[in-house]
Amino acid sequence: MALMQENDLEEMIAITCDGLGYGDDGTLWGGEILYCTTRDEAYYKRLAHLMEQPMIGGDLATRYPLRMLVGILSDEPGLQEFLIERSRLFPHGEKEIELIFSQLQKKRYPVTSSCGRILDATSALLGICYERTYEGEPAMRLESAASYGKDVLKLKPRVKGDMIDTKYLLSQIFQYLDNRKTSDLAASAQSYLARSIAEVAIEKAVDEGVKHVGFTGGCAYNECLTKMIKKRVEEAGFTFHLHEQVPAGDGGLSFGQATTAALKLL
Repeated sequence: MALMQENDLEEMIAITCDGLGYGDDGTLWGGEILYCTTRDEAYYKRLAHLMEQPMIGGDLATRYPLRMLVGILSDEPGLQEFLIERSRLFPHGEKEIELIFSQLQKKRYPVTSSCGRILDATSALLGICYERTYEGEPAMRLESAASYGKDVLKLKPRVKGDMIDTKYLLSQIFQYLDNRKTSDLAASAQSYLARSIAEVAIEKAVDEGVKHVGFTGGCAYNECLTKMIKKRVEEAGFTFHLHEQVPAGDGGLSFGQATTAALKLL
């Protein structure tokens, strides 16, 4: 809603990529494609999203992104050996790894569609950042590494129904760890996400008959993601919008909440 108000629009396909927050279905969102309108009242509907992934340990998976990686690739051949070799990176070593797999088997975890957590897991997989010591650190360091690389994997978007497959992305990177540069794999990961998100947003804009597509949330600060999504959306003939006056992150979220409340009251 903040992006719509800033650009004086009545409707938009909004790409919302951030850390995470509660969705209206009780799960943790953070990688959504929404239809938003203020024509009659403030209204939105969720059209598509990133694949929901286990978040083992809740907020611990935000601080230690290897936990996200375990949840995403738990059945990947060679993953356990990979983790044991890096057991020193877990506060409680191999015992913690065992506990994480036990929680997976018992399905004791929340799930999230967060784009930020996928970027974090990719950062940990590539050995770029294993612990978040400040807001957005793993994703920001991944972006920095990607700026020196190129998309060598050129993965085509995988979309199942209205869900973008992020497990496929991490699985492919895992398989190429030993024979591709870290910077190239980082760039390939960001390219896959940007390409997939843009293609689905375009498809939904066509379905809904909407001319405007916007990108908001903390991930919109990622220059690489933003440029790639913008380029593809504009090539498809749609008008692309970014924040210029309102912050893309939590400040914009607060503004959007206030705007939505005001519209509903009116």
